Amino acid sequence: MFKILIVDDDHTLRLLLKRTLQNQGYDVILASNGEEGIAQAQLHRPALIICDWMMSEMDGLEVCRRIKADPELSTTFFILLTAKGKGIEKEAVEERVEGLDAGADEFVSKPVEMEEVKARVRAGLRLYELNQKLQTVNQDFQIQKQALEKANHKLQAELDEAAAYVRSLLPVPLKGTVSTEAVFLPSARLGGDCFDFYWLYDGILGIYLLDISGHGVGAALLSVAVLNFLRSQPISEVNFLHPNLRLKKSDD
Repeated sequence: MFKILIVDDDHTLRLLLKRTLQNQGYDVILASNGEEGIAQAQLHRPALIICDWMMSEMDGLEVCRRIKADPELSTTFFILLTAKGKGIEKEAVEERVEGLDAGADEFVSKPVEMEEVKARVRAGLRLYELNQKLQTVNQDFQIQKQALEKANHKLQAELDEAAAYVRSLLPVPLKGTVSTEAVFLPSARLGGDCFDFYWLYDGILGIYLLDISGHGVGAALLSVAVLNFLRSQPISEVNFLHPNLRLKKSDD
């Protein structure tokens, strides 16, 4: 059941609006002035407020401004009851612009026609309900976005660790009479390429490159597996004139 707050210093009109809207199935709350209206709004969180423009102490414009400035009430649909804004005169237009600038969503002119009030309330509640649904969708989206960002951050951290591990397997550059330099730049954070070198015999340096098809985690895992396999083999068992035989044997 939607809650509707009526703020009006006219006792008779308050009761008439209350009875009319209660007959439509709404939960109606009353306030006789602006301060009381704001307090009731903060207490009950109504979906819609009907407020008289001209009231003593605090007018409807100020009530509207304060309601719309409250983050908990800013989406409340606000209808101003006014004897102003009738006709198409310049003054009437300016007054309605003033009301819209204050945050009003709709106007009902006095003398009040109850059928018009009921229609504008129905329309206002439809917009309020749509706004609430959009807020819920946005909140769900933000929750999912945060979850995805957290998961992505974790994944990126794990990929960084994996990339660091692959780099740690690469051989340390040689320094001395024979020196080596290498640049390892996979197209992605992880790739299927790798290399190694070591002394075969005195004065003979063996160097090989691995190019595993593909990119990413799968190719990197296969590249590391092949690298570790080759490093585990005794040099004496390797025919360096036919390295393909060593790889063929690994397939077996």
